[in-house]
Amino acid sequence: MQRLNVDAPGIPRTSVLDAGQGRPTILIHGTSSSAEMGWAQLLPRLAAKRRCLAFDMVGAGQTEDPGGPIALATLVEQVRAVADLAGDGKPLDLVGYSLGAVVAAVAAAAMPDRVRRLVLLGGWVQSSRSMCVLFDLWAELSRTDKHQLARLLLVNGVSDTFFQANSTEAIQTALDRIANLLSAGGDRQAELDATIDIRAELPKIRAQTLVIGMQQDRLVPPAHCRDLAAGIAGARYEQIDCGHLVTLEQPGALLYLVESHLDSPTGHCHEERHGAA
Repeated sequence: MQRLNVDAPGIPRTSVLDAGQGRPTILIHGTSSSAEMGWAQLLPRLAAKRRCLAFDMVGAGQTEDPGGPIALATLVEQVRAVADLAGDGKPLDLVGYSLGAVVAAVAAAAMPDRVRRLVLLGGWVQSSRSMCVLFDLWAELSRTDKHQLARLLLVNGVSDTFFQANSTEAIQTALDRIANLLSAGGDRQAELDATIDIRAELPKIRAQTLVIGMQQDRLVPPAHCRDLAAGIAGARYEQIDCGHLVTLEQPGALLYLVESHLDSPTGHCHEERHGAA
């Protein structure tokens, strides 16, 4: 695995983790996360079969951060720049998680001839009022108290099963790890979360799409993921029994679904289909 920097007009210098060989797959992390934090469980395993490029979005990791509000269009241009880094213009795959799923969907709409397969984890179409209240609190705690933010994210981001299966010490270790890894620009990413409305972009997506919701997700309830699948022609929907932090709770189940979709000759390997081709 190596870390590269991408320079492109209109975006800050973008830091990218690059691992594996083969068809490129771009991994897009979520709010307050980073390429390293968001994909630690999956990247090494996915890279065994393909080239994986996981970048730090603006406000995260080692990507340059100019400060100020973060625009969805800027994050989409980061995807385009990483796609150009991947090479010769041949089709590639996108996997996005949470805010990264929103970014991946809009990027797929903007680059319909380049995106072959699309996987959207815990994404949504339009921020509801209750989500906006959560994102406002998220932004405030990101600025003022990252340990309290870590508690908020863990309590709302994992299932009751996770708490029952882990000791108090293990839960505290998870809290400390989350708090220490939260990105500096998470407040501005959460502010972006509150403005999301990508309804107009979904009909433009032509990639074979898998949407994955998490059954016990209290951050992005699965109904939002179903709405996302319903808005994309031919999209398929799967659900994992866990909270929003699926890479923490159920990395094996997630890896199986993602690889099945990326590796299937037709992408036809899931239960539910939405939309019309």
